[in-house]
Amino acid sequence: MSKIQQNLLFRGIYEFEDPSGCLIAARIPHKGSADLYSDSAILVRPNQWAMLVYKGQVSDVLNQGTHFIKTENIPIITRLANWRFGFKSPLRCEIWFFANHLFTARRWGTAQPIIHSFQNLNSVPLRAYGNYNFQVKDPKIFFSKIIGSRSGYDVSELEDFIQGQLLELLPEALNHIDKIEILNKSQNKISKILQDKANRTLLNYGVEIKDLQILSIIPSKEIIEALDAKKAMEIIGNKQEYLLYKAANSLGEISSVENKSNDPMQMMLGMMLGKNLMVADFREKERTATTIKGQASQLINSKSFCSNCGSRVRTNDNFCSSCGEKLK
Repeated sequence: MSKIQQNLLFRGIYEFEDPSGCLIAARIPHKGSADLYSDSAILVRPNQWAMLVYKGQVSDVLNQGTHFIKTENIPIITRLANWRFGFKSPLRCEIWFFANHLFTARRWGTAQPIIHSFQNLNSVPLRAYGNYNFQVKDPKIFFSKIIGSRSGYDVSELEDFIQGQLLELLPEALNHIDKIEILNKSQNKISKILQDKANRTLLNYGVEIKDLQILSIIPSKEIIEALDAKKAMEIIGNKQEYLLYKAANSLGEISSVENKSNDPMQMMLGMMLGKNLMVADFREKERTATTIKGQASQLINSKSFCSNCGSRVRTNDNFCSSCGEKLK
């Protein structure tokens, strides 16, 4: 195709479609600049912006509709290119199309646990993940601060940028939670705080996130097990009994593993558990005997029985009615 034929072809309509839905911004044509003639048209579809860049300077932003290239329709580039008296030769400039619809269900999460301290627990490793929606709010700012010299910008590139902002600000949002026990029911509160903090930064780049959600925020497995053990100990009420209960469960788990019946570790744990059970039983019997002895002494001291024959006597009697022994 000759250069004259190319010029005739591109004197028509400039438009952009993205079937994948993954492009935030794209330059048309992909390489080089567009040749704009008088009465050339730029078709801006719903949920799009078109922006003209002349000699590296952002000029006019066009909203939805069909825009014909005339001096009165594009005042900024007319001033920059000195088109006040019209033009016949083509003007070379960049045409950028931006998606201004909402990009939904974008995911974020912590690749590594973050360390956070609560009032009742220090240095707790936490993992969190969720999703959010985002939208380009100002194409001029977005173009000048993020796109640079690219010919297009994909949604995955912006996701990495937003992910970094969220992970940086998450510890600050967690500072509004005092106790780890209320962490799960405070997810909505943390989500709103995190979204507000992130937008203060992202709006400086022409982007805004919406409907950020924290779907899960949990401590490490070890912390969860420790909290479970604390709660179980509170329910059982006796630390020694709880430890014996845990030891018995551990032996059950070990014995259920194949070919572990003669494991020295299992035998040692069994001996330790048996010893502890014997000691606990002895102490319980000792406490019971002491209680019974004390109760018997109280009965004897209250003159309810004769110390010589064991017959029941009245409290006011001085002598036993059965054997005549003087009551002490």
